[in-house]
Amino acid sequence: MSTAPTETKDKSKADSTYYYFKSTPAHIAKNYVPQKIDANGVMPEQTPRLPVDQNTQGSTWNRMGTWEEKDYSKWAQDRLKELLLEMECPVFSTGELKISDVVTAEGDATILYLRGKKRLGFELNLKAKWKGKVNDKEVSGHISIPSLDSDDWPSDIEIDFTAEKSDSAHQEARRYVKSMKSTVMKQLQTFYDEFNAK
Repeated sequence: MSTAPTETKDKSKADSTYYYFKSTPAHIAKNYVPQKIDANGVMPEQTPRLPVDQNTQGSTWNRMGTWEEKDYSKWAQDRLKELLLEMECPVFSTGELKISDVVTAEGDATILYLRGKKRLGFELNLKAKWKGKVNDKEVSGHISIPSLDSDDWPSDIEIDFTAEKSDSAHQEARRYVKSMKSTVMKQLQTFYDEFNAK
């Protein structure tokens, strides 16, 4: 009895399933043949970058509008000291007063950039000292802003005017100092405007 010839079939490497991942078919692989780079040749066209919004605020690296926070606390403290010391006290016939020192200027001031928008944030505590003479008597006291807060700006900012003693000369001086509220707010507005321009 004759045995039927065994049918054999040659397989190419491209048809091999020995590896887990099959080889790239020849008609596709030819698209990825390495090419020699010519130093004097034309560079391949690159994918264009996304347009940059020139109106976006913040650092140049943050043009896509991600979260960025900048600390201006030191600047804010120093600038508010300068502005308070620049204030002029009202002139009156029985004496004279002046802002002699800023004894407290502390707190935080930051600018937050989020999605291309700028937000000011500050929470500061300020205290300036006034002194002078009324009817040739030495007088002194303080102007305090216990919470200069961006959440309360500008309508709910509290300003306290106090005298160190309760005698008539100090109380008269305090009345004159209290009339400086609009001057104090003007200086705070200057601070806000300069901060907002950062």
